[in-house]
Amino acid sequence: MSDPREPAESLEGASARFATDIEDTLVGVLPGSHRIVSRRAPDLERYVVGPEGRHDIPLLVGGEVLATLSLAMFLSLDRSETFLKTVRSDFIVKSTLHRQPLIRLDYRADMDRAPSAHWQFHAERGAFSHLLARAHALDPTRVNMPHDLGSLHIPVGGERFRPCLEDFLQFLIQECGIDRRDGWLRVLEEGRRRWRLRQLAATIRDAQDHTADVLRGLGWAVERTDAVDSEEYRPALVHW
Repeated sequence: MSDPREPAESLEGASARFATDIEDTLVGVLPGSHRIVSRRAPDLERYVVGPEGRHDIPLLVGGEVLATLSLAMFLSLDRSETFLKTVRSDFIVKSTLHRQPLIRLDYRADMDRAPSAHWQFHAERGAFSHLLARAHALDPTRVNMPHDLGSLHIPVGGERFRPCLEDFLQFLIQECGIDRRDGWLRVLEEGRRRWRLRQLAATIRDAQDHTADVLRGLGWAVERTDAVDSEEYRPALVHW
C-alpha cells in the first residue's frame, strides 16, 4: 500500500494502487481467486473499487458457499485535493439461502442523521424489540421502525476511527467460521497496520496544533512555519 504520508499522484493512479492492495489482501486471506478493479464512477469525480464485474465474493464453510461478501469503496481526493480519501464504503454479508443481508458495515462521509460509520445487524431479539416498541409508543419520532433491528445504525468510530476491511474479514473468520488460507492472520495484521497509519496521518492533518502539543510533551522539538495551515478540521473530530 502507498505511504499515507505521500500525496496521491492522481486520483486514477491512487485508486488503481488501492485496488491492488485490496486484491492482495483478499487473495492472501480467502480461498479462491479474487480480482479487484478500480473504475470511474458515473459522476466522474470519484472512483469505485470492488470485484470485477461487480460480483459478490463467495464465503465458504468447509468448502461450501454459505454466504457472499459484497464489497465497494468509493474514492476521491480530500478537501486539499492532495490525499486519497474514502468517501463511502459498503461491506455486506448475504446468506445464500435467501440473498438477504445478514450483517453490514457501512460508511458515508456525508451521512447526516445516522452515524457516518455504522454496523447494521439483520436479526431479531424480543427483549430489544420490546425496548424499541415502548419508545415508539411514547413518541414515534424516537424510533421509526421498532420491530426491525436491521434499521438501527450502530456507530463505530466515525470517519477516522471506523473499522477497516481487515477487521471485517477477521470477524468473518474468527467469529463466523469462514474458510481461510494459511497465513491469513499475518496478511490481515499487516493490512490493518497500514490502514491505521493512514488514518493516523489523516487525523494528524485534522488536528495539527494538538498533535504538535502532544509531540512537545514527549520531548520533540516542533516548530511552526509560515506555510503551515493548521486550522482544525472539526467535522472529522465531532461527527458521530
